[in-house]
Amino acid sequence: MLQIEDIFGNRINAENSKVMQSKAPSCAAMKANTDSQPSNPRELAWEKGFVALKQFRAREKHCRVPRRHQEGAFNLGTWVINQRNRRATLSVERRRRLDAIGFDWTLLPFARASWEQGFAALKQFQSREGHCRVPRGYEEGSFKLGRWVRRQRNKRKTMSTAFRRQLDAIKFDWNPNEDRWEKGFAALKQFKAREKHCRVPRRHQEGAFNLGTWVVNQRNRRTTLSVQRRQQLDAIGFVWRLK
Repeated sequence: MLQIEDIFGNRINAENSKVMQSKAPSCAAMKANTDSQPSNPRELAWEKGFVALKQFRAREKHCRVPRRHQEGAFNLGTWVINQRNRRATLSVERRRRLDAIGFDWTLLPFARASWEQGFAALKQFQSREGHCRVPRGYEEGSFKLGRWVRRQRNKRKTMSTAFRRQLDAIKFDWNPNEDRWEKGFAALKQFKAREKHCRVPRRHQEGAFNLGTWVVNQRNRRTTLSVQRRQQLDAIGFVWRLK
C-alpha cells in the first residue's frame, strides 16, 4: 500500500489521506457558514427586530406596529420607526425583506383611517352640542376626542388641504381662545348699547355668557393684550380701572 508523509514527517496511507481530505470542509463552505451567522451587534439587533416584526405580523395580519409596542421584551415600535426614518440608507436587501412581508413605509392608509374615525366622532359631538369646542380630556364613546382635536389645531399648518376643508365645513374652532374673546367683545358691545356704559358688574351674565368675569380678565391682562384688542376696547369706552 502506498504511503506518504504528512507535514509533520509521519507516514500515513494515501487512502486514509483522501478520506481525511474529503471530510475536511472547504474554505468556501467555511466562509458561507460564517456569513450566515451575523457577528456584528448591529446586524444581530436588526435581525432580532425583523424576527419580532414577522411574529407581530403573523399574529395581527399587518405591520402597523403601535409606536410604543413591545413584542415580548423587544421595543418593536421604536425599531419600526427607525426603519422608516432610515429607509433611504437601508441596504437594498433589508428593504426587499421588509417589502416582502408588507412593511408600511408611510402609514398613510392607516393614518387616514384614524383621522376619519376622529372626524366622525367630532361630527357626532357637533351635531349634539351645536359647536366644536371639545373639552381637553373629553371622550366621545371610547374615542379620545379632546386629544384628537388638540392635535388637529397643532397640525393646522402641515395638515392636508382636504382635511382642513372638512374641518372648516363643520365650523371647527382652530383657536378657541380667539373665538371666546370675540364672543365676549360682542356681549360687551350689546351691554353698552343697552346700558350706555361699560361698567359691567362682576357677576353679570349677558345672556348665557359670563360677561362680568370676561371684563375682569381683560383688566387683569391689559399689559399682555394685543394692541389691536386694546384699541377695540378703547373705541367703545372700556373702563380699565374702576374708581
